[in-house]
Amino acid sequence: MDIFKSGDRVVAINTDLRWPIRGVKNSHIENYDFPDGAPQKGQVYHVSDARPLSDGSQALIITGLRVTHLGDEMPWNSTRFRKVDLKRDCKEKKWRHEQPKGMPIKTGLAKQSRRTVRVIG
Repeated sequence: MDIFKSGDRVVAINTDLRWPIRGVKNSHIENYDFPDGAPQKGQVYHVSDARPLSDGSQALIITGLRVTHLGDEMPWNSTRFRKVDLKRDCKEKKWRHEQPKGMPIKTGLAKQSRRTVRVIG
C-alpha cells in the first residue's frame, strides 16, 4: 500500500462511486455530493493533505476534487488512488543526433553521440 504525503501526485484507480469505501455509518450514497465531478480513471491529481486512518489506509484531500456528505467536506479514501512514481512510469528512449546538413559524415573512428531522454507516458 502506498504511503501518501502532502504534495504527492496520485492517479485515480477506483472510480466506482456506487458506495463509499469509508464514510459515515448508516449513510447512503445519495447523501454524498461531488461538486467538482467524479474522479476520472487514469487522471493525475495533487494531494494537498493526507491523514492516517484506523484501518491503515489514509484520508486524502485532493486539490480540485471535493466530496461532501450532507454539505460537510470529507476526505477521499486512499484506496481509490495510487501514487504516481515518475521514475517507474517513465520510459527511456534513446535516439541519435542527426548530422547537420552539408556536413560530411565521418566514418571509422568517430562515434555518434547519444543521450537518454525520459518520456512520460
